[in-house]
Amino acid sequence: MPVPDFTSSVAVRPSASLSEVTSFFCNQIRDLGWNRDELDAQTHFTVAQNGQDWLILIPAGANEPIGMVIGFKFPNRTGWVGFFIVDKQHQGRGWGGMLFKAMLDTYNEIGIRVVGLDAVKEQVKTYERRGFVEAAKIRIMTRVPEQELETKYGAVQLNNGYKAVDIKEVDADTIADLDRMHTGLDRGVLWAKALFSRPDAFGFAIISTTTEELSGFILVRRCEHGYRFGPLLADSNSHASALLQLAMSHAAVSKSSGSLVAEVFGPNENSVDVFSRLGWQWTEMDYHRMWLNGRVPVEQQQGGRGQKGMFAIFDASEG
Repeated sequence: MPVPDFTSSVAVRPSASLSEVTSFFCNQIRDLGWNRDELDAQTHFTVAQNGQDWLILIPAGANEPIGMVIGFKFPNRTGWVGFFIVDKQHQGRGWGGMLFKAMLDTYNEIGIRVVGLDAVKEQVKTYERRGFVEAAKIRIMTRVPEQELETKYGAVQLNNGYKAVDIKEVDADTIADLDRMHTGLDRGVLWAKALFSRPDAFGFAIISTTTEELSGFILVRRCEHGYRFGPLLADSNSHASALLQLAMSHAAVSKSSGSLVAEVFGPNENSVDVFSRLGWQWTEMDYHRMWLNGRVPVEQQQGGRGQKGMFAIFDASEG
């Protein structure tokens, strides 16, 4: 455990409990318009080694944090930076820099060198000064729910020899393996402990009818204004489209009065087209995928599996 960094008035330390961070997390996410659900706090806390990776900036003697950042650490010596936030009233004092440095130090201390983040355009220069190099864009796409999808787009078609199943029928380790093959991030805890227990999470998978080998899947979960789609991984454009249409046809989605949102992986030249053909539109906003010192996982480099089979990412906050 790293030694906390102290100044005369604030400290940086790991969060002691979920309850310590939930209020700050939910209020900040809502105020910033990041369109997440309150259940995401529990999900990310679990993956953040039950708070060990979730650093907070807290004034001496206070009960509530004024800043936070999560430096996720995965078993294959990769990391991801999420939710770097300092309350507006406490910005401009150098405390954000102190918080971010403390987070980077936790990677350096255990030799993690592959660390990514997704930045909004306004923060790209800030992260560049801290050693991050842009490698890709994540296109934010959205649409409204619709009930007559089959009439408009036709029945869902799968390639011969494949069938669609509920994602929860597939072993979580198998899901995590396919996820790692596309992202380079070993997020076993996310899949085994943090997602499928959520009452709002659902999805579909495509498997071989003979070997039951997994060829793709999609996950959907609730967000503040509707439903968030992703990841979407598939071995072909047709299977990606089938998974997306299946998820859009789910009763919870088709009857929703909210909106649907996905973070589409730009380096896959077919990703935007798959979503566009089913009525999704670009919001004219992108995230900028950046990697510390330009060290991009092989899976997300040119020719990697991610550039062919990753159509939508899980979440900018966790890769």
